[in-house]
Amino acid sequence: MNKIKLSLAISITLITIIWFLTNTLLYIPFDSNLFTKSLDQYTGIIAFSAMTFSMLLATRPLWIEKHLGGLDKIYRLHKWLGILAFSFSILHWLVSKLPEWWLYLDRLIILDATSGATVSSAEPGAFEEFLESIESLGLQVGEYAFYLTVLFLIMALLKKIPYRFFAKTHIAMAVIYLALVFHAFALMYIDYWTEPIGITMAIMMLVGTVSSFIVLLGQVGKKQKSQGTIQSINTYPDMNMFELIVKSDKWKGHNEGQFAFLKFEKKEPYHPFTISSSWDSKTKNISFTIKALGRYTNNLSNKLKIGDFIVLEGAYGNFTFNDKKESQIWIAGGVGITPFLARMERLAKLDNKQKIDFFYSAMKLDANFKKKLEQVSAEANINLHVFETSKSALISGEHIRNSVLSWKSASVWFCGPSKMGKSIKKDFKQNDFNSKFHQELFEMR
Repeated sequence: MNKIKLSLAISITLITIIWFLTNTLLYIPFDSNLFTKSLDQYTGIIAFSAMTFSMLLATRPLWIEKHLGGLDKIYRLHKWLGILAFSFSILHWLVSKLPEWWLYLDRLIILDATSGATVSSAEPGAFEEFLESIESLGLQVGEYAFYLTVLFLIMALLKKIPYRFFAKTHIAMAVIYLALVFHAFALMYIDYWTEPIGITMAIMMLVGTVSSFIVLLGQVGKKQKSQGTIQSINTYPDMNMFELIVKSDKWKGHNEGQFAFLKFEKKEPYHPFTISSSWDSKTKNISFTIKALGRYTNNLSNKLKIGDFIVLEGAYGNFTFNDKKESQIWIAGGVGITPFLARMERLAKLDNKQKIDFFYSAMKLDANFKKKLEQVSAEANINLHVFETSKSALISGEHIRNSVLSWKSASVWFCGPSKMGKSIKKDFKQNDFNSKFHQELFEMR
C-alpha cells in the first residue's frame, strides 16, 4: 500500500511543482479575477493529469506492474486516481461556474505587492487565433464531458453495479477522455505551451490519447493473450465452487500466485481469476478454481462444457511466495485458497524443506475438496490447519500465534476476505510482529 500512496503523492506533487514554475495562486494585492482563473487552470490540470495516469494504467503496462508489485496494486492506484480526478473535476467545475464567490475575497484580503503570471500584450499569432476559434466548442465539450465523467466515475465506484457494466464504463471513459484532451487543448493558457507545464501537458495528452485508442481498439494486454480449450470441469457443490482445467499451447507460463483474465463469451468482458495450478510446460494445462459469488459466476459452471474455447490474458500479479525466510505462514479464506493450491503443487515437485503452516477457513468443506487439500499439503510437506466455520470459530491472530512458535519472524501470505486480513494483521502488529505481511488487493473496483 505504501508504494500506491507514494506513487499517487509523487505524481500529483510533481505536476503541482511544474505548474507553479509557470503560474501562482498568490496575487498581491489580491485579485479575485486572476486568482479564479489560475485556480481554474490548476484544478483542471490536476484532474486531467489524474485521468491521464488512470488511462495509462488501464492498458495494464507490465513495467508499472513490476514497479508497484502486482496488477492488484495497479488497480488500487487506478481507483484512487479516479477518485482524485472526480474530486478535482468537481472543484474545477465549481471554480469555473461560480467565480462570484471569489469577489468577496477582495474585501477580506489586503496584501501589499504583486506577483503572478504575466499576460502578453503582443498581437495574437496564428496558433493563438486558432485556439480562440475553438474556445467556445472546447467549453461545451468540456462541460458535457464533465457531466459524463462524474456519472461514469460514480458508476465505476458503486460495487452493486454488475461487473459487465462496470467494464463498459471504462470503454466509455476512453471516449470521454479524448473529449477532455480537446477541452484541455482548447482552453489551456496560450503562454503555457512554451513553459514546462505546457510541455508536460502535451506529453500527457499524447500518452493518454494513445492509451485511449489501445482501450477502444481492444488492444489491452494483446501480447499477453492466448486461446485455450477446456479439458475438464470438476465441481465441489458443498462449497459452491468448481475447478476449470484449460489447455493453452501458446500460454507463456506463470508463477504460482498469479492470476489471469478469462473471456468465455464475446459479449462478456474479461473476468479475473487466480490460477490454482503450477505451470507444466509438458501438459500446458492451467487450472482455475472458481466460486459462484455473483450473477456471472453463479451460472458459469452450467454454461461451460468440455471442448469450449476461451481466451486467456496474463499472467499478472506478484503474490508469488518468493522470499528467503526459513518459515512462512499462509492464511486463506474461501476461494482465496487458489494461489496456495498452485504453490503446494509446485512444492510437492521440489521436495519442500521450508517450514510452512497453512491456515484455511471455509464455511463448509466439500469432502472431495478436503481430501485433495489434505493430499497435496502432505505431498508438499506443509502443516495444514483447517477451519470449517459452520462448525468452529474463524481463524484469529491469537490462534495462529499459539500454533506457530516462529510466527514473529515468519513471512505471512494472506488471500481472502479483506476484513479477515486486516483483523489478523492488526493482531500481529499489536504483538510485535517484525516480518512482512503479504496481502493481495484483489478488487477490480
